[in-house]
Amino acid sequence: MRIETLILSKERNVTLTAYLQETGGEFGFEKRPAILVIPGGGYAVCADVEADPVALAYLKAGYQAFILRYTVSSKGGWPQPLEDYEEAMELIERHADEWGLDSSRIAAVGFSAGGHLCACAATLARHKPAAILIYPAILKDICDLCQPGMPQPNEHVTEDTRGRLRTMTRRLRK
Repeated sequence: MRIETLILSKERNVTLTAYLQETGGEFGFEKRPAILVIPGGGYAVCADVEADPVALAYLKAGYQAFILRYTVSSKGGWPQPLEDYEEAMELIERHADEWGLDSSRIAAVGFSAGGHLCACAATLARHKPAAILIYPAILKDICDLCQPGMPQPNEHVTEDTRGRLRTMTRRLRK
């Protein structure tokens, strides 16, 4: 396994950590599915407990795993975390072949504020992932506690969103 930490913004302390397993070899994985882990922390911190342990569990399941430590409120407000997500996904997609990724099987999992960011990615971003939301902060009262005025992703779910997520879920199960 190879671990790479890519600095997306030194000023805002934004990083993308890649945990990359070998492809080919004994088990014959030419390309692996990928998961982007987005930890919570109320947009005040990126909680370590929702980062590496989660990535390691996905590695054990055969995924290539990535952790996005995004801009927190002391370094910049909304929509900077969503822009950090977009930059991370562009990087992941650009390096898919080099990193042994199946680019049609990339998902994101987010916890709490990271769940909010993950839900916003699934509904508002250019790179819309299959989203796994763990106790997400998506309702107005909770969002306003983190940063007033953030979007409420539940208001942006459409039938297209539902259909795309069903399709992605089937792909990830293959």
